[in-house]
Parts: sequence; C-alpha cells; structure tokens
Amino acid sequence: MITLKNISKNFGNKIVLSGINLVISEKDKIVFVGENGSGKSTLLKIIAGLLEPDQGTIEISKNLKIVYFPQEIPKEEQKEKGEDFIAQNLHIEKDKIKGTLGNLLKQLDFSEKALKKKIEELSGGEKSKILLMLILKSSADIFLLDEPTNNLDLRGLILLEQFINNSQKGFCLVSHDRKLLERFAKNIVEIDDQNHSLKIYRGFKSFNQYLQEKRNEQMRKQENYEVYIKEKLRLEETVILKKQEALNMQKGPAKPRDNDKYIVGFKKDRSKKIASQATSIEKKIEQMGKVEKPRRPLPLNLKFYLAERSGDAVFRLNKLVFRSIGPIDLEISYGDRIVIIGPNGAGKTILLQIILGLIKAEQGLIQKGSNLKIGYLPQEIQFNEDRVIDYFLKETELNETNARRILARFGFFEEEIYSKIFEISPGQRSRLILATIMARPINCLILDEPSNHLDSETIDRLEEAIKDFNGTIIIVSHDRYFIDQVNVCRTILLEKGKIEEIKDYHEYEKRFI
Repeated sequence: MITLKNISKNFGNKIVLSGINLVISEKDKIVFVGENGSGKSTLLKIIAGLLEPDQGTIEISKNLKIVYFPQEIPKEEQKEKGEDFIAQNLHIEKDKIKGTLGNLLKQLDFSEKALKKKIEELSGGEKSKILLMLILKSSADIFLLDEPTNNLDLRGLILLEQFINNSQKGFCLVSHDRKLLERFAKNIVEIDDQNHSLKIYRGFKSFNQYLQEKRNEQMRKQENYEVYIKEKLRLEETVILKKQEALNMQKGPAKPRDNDKYIVGFKKDRSKKIASQATSIEKKIEQMGKVEKPRRPLPLNLKFYLAERSGDAVFRLNKLVFRSIGPIDLEISYGDRIVIIGPNGAGKTILLQIILGLIKAEQGLIQKGSNLKIGYLPQEIQFNEDRVIDYFLKETELNETNARRILARFGFFEEEIYSKIFEISPGQRSRLILATIMARPINCLILDEPSNHLDSETIDRLEEAIKDFNGTIIIVSHDRYFIDQVNVCRTILLEKGKIEEIKDYHEYEKRFI
C-alpha cells in the first residue's frame, strides 16, 4: 500500500500540487486525469521517489516494488543502444536479452537489428515498444505508467491492454487513449488545475460514466451558484431598501409641534427597528458563506483557417524508395481525408517527412501541387532554447498583443508564455504547434500522431476542427477512437515497405485479435 499525506509541490512561484491525500492499494487500477500541465506526471514522479515533495509524507509498505515508466525515454539515455538500455533496466546480461524477452520481439514485430541501434535512431513507435517490453517483463507490484500508449501501433496497444486486464498487480495510469480508458477507468483520480488538489471517483463502470458525472457535477455547481447569487442579490437589495427607509423615518418633521412629539418618538423607534432588521440581514449574508463561481475554462475553439485551394493533385509519388520503404506509388488529391496506419518502424513518419521535403528520397519522384499551404504537427517536437512567446512570434509574424491573445486560447498565460519550450510538458508543446498552425491559413493539414500527449478536452476540440476543415488531410495515427471521429475517407496501410489501401483500420485490427 502507498499512502500520500498532505503532499504539496511548487516549481518556482507556480503551485502544481497542494494538500494531496491518496491511498493506493496493491491491486488498484487507477487512472489519473487532468488538463495538460496540471501535475499528473509530477505526482507519478513523487510516488516513484524521483521528485521530493515540498511538504507532506509518503508511506510505502515494506518490500513493495514500484516501477515508473515515463512518457519518453530521457534524452541522455537515448544515446545508448536499445539492447544495452533493456539489459540495464531488466538487470540481465546483454546476451540473455533474447531469451528473457522470449516471443515478445515477434509479437511486437521488433527486429533484433533495431535492438542494436542507438535509441535516438529509432522511430517514436519503436522507442515506445522498448518501454512496453520493459513494462511487460517487469516484476513490479505497482506500475506507474505515464502515457504508455503514445506512438504504439495496434500490436503494442493490444498487448498492453491484455497485460493490464489479466494482471493482478496495481496500476496508476496516465493516458488519453479513450479506448484504453473506457476499458480500465473504474477508479479515477482527477487533478484540479484550479486548486491543485485531487478529486477521487471510484467504482465507475466506464470512462464515459465518469465524463457524464463530470457534466452533471458542473451543471449542479452552476445551478447552486445561480441560486446563491440570486438570493444574495435579493438580500443585499433588501438591506439597501431598509437602510433607506430607516434613514427617511429618522428625519421626521423639521420643527415638530407639541402634538407631534408622539409621532416623532414612534418614527425613531420604528427607524431603529428597521435598521436592526437591516443589520440582521447583513449577518445572514455573512453566514451564507461564499460560493465560488464554477470555473469555466477558456473556450478552446480550435479552427483551421482554410486558404485558397491548391491544385487538384496535391502529392504524386512515383516509384519512391527510401531505405527499406518502397517502391511506392501514391496519388493524393485535393480534399482527400487520409489516415496512414501500420506497425511501428514501418516508416510512416519518414513517409510524411519525404512528402514534406524534410527528407530526400533515394529514388523516385515526388510532385507537389500548386499553391500548397501546409500545416504540420510532427510526432516528436524538438526545440532549442526559445521561450514560448518568442517561438510563436517568429513562426507567425504576429504582433505581441495578438500573439498573447491566441496563446491564451491554448492555455498559455503570463507564467507559461515566458517559459522555455523544453521546460513545458509534451502536451503543452503540441498545443503550441497547433496554435502556430491555426494562426495562419492553410489548405493541407498533415498530423503525425496528433492525439499523443493532448488532454481529452483538447483532443475533442481538435477532432471537431478536423471535421470542419475542408482542405486536404493526411494523418498518421494509432488512436482508434480518434480515427473513428474525424471522417477519414481513405485508409492506407504501410507495412514491410509497401502500401496497401484498405477499407478501414478495423480490417487491420482483426489480424491481431
């Protein structure tokens, strides 16, 4: 058992966690939810002992083995070869890796050749599979998993789901994969980005039940607040009227005649009584306490602005070859809505980069249509020492007033806009790129694993923005729920260097279930 008592954590002047109390039992399956930057990863690291809280204590049962798996393999460790990294983390000799991993390499379609590469040379999906193999072979009692589904292909996702479902171990999971959440989110710990505390929901049948409860809760809070405001205003108006009435009665006649003295006395007594009533009502207002106005996050009204259309043929690939990919023939027309799927390491990201001209093909031709204006969200976002505001100004050429207004819509306020980009969370980095794309007109949208790292609200808004965009769309994704939502019309499978157009991702999924 793990017991957190009054845990608080600040980074500089920014409060991240405050007064956290939580008990985690050995067989609990708990999902942590909250907005990007709300402190989910920080809380996992504190539980794992990788970060010290500023206040509070953590009690862990004797001999309880806890293992933490981060969103990304740390950059300094990506210099190592995959086999060295696995051997070190599983505490085995390098020549025993194949025997220890057993059938996993085949199940995940992960080559021994890839194991011998430096991790930094692998695709995002292959990096995630290295972490997945460590998860599946760990002897931990409680697993702390921070976005374990990011970049995983269908093979990896299915293996992870089966492992969590069949295991009698404990899991603390941060994830935005709605399919995974729907299966396992029975106990939910929500981090409130406003007061930095926890709200615990237990015993749900599904994640959708939690979402419905959240909506109901928000409605109840709004209704209670409106009742409170209405009653408070009524009482305050009554106080003003009674005070005015008491004041008017106090004045009495300017020069009272002898026979008016009784009237004057009556009015004075009556004035005191009314003033006393006003005072009583004021005390009642104080005793009502203060009902905080329910927080309504700034509307994340995501919208891609459509530029003047491009030519009919957007991209035409003719016998394209790059390393083990190809030859590929593919034509993408204006208005196509394409999703590219396939196993990790198949070259989906590389194919996008060739289309974008970021990588030069070894053979073949690529033709680009006229008047193309592309918005591109990469899978892995690399930055230098730029601050958020400086990067955004440079990329959009907006003035600072408009830049700050747009960034605020994406959750970047005073303290965040002056942060260096490498200091913010992966989800915030993705939001920054989306803000950059949406600040200028485009007619072709290219997204590589767009739902990685983003919180549920942002993903929902992104799905709506994609559905409303009438230009050309090319998406690489393994997020099954996301694919279902964005109205794709063509599904392209890239596997073993070849492309195949299939009906939908369900056709591919059936091969592994």
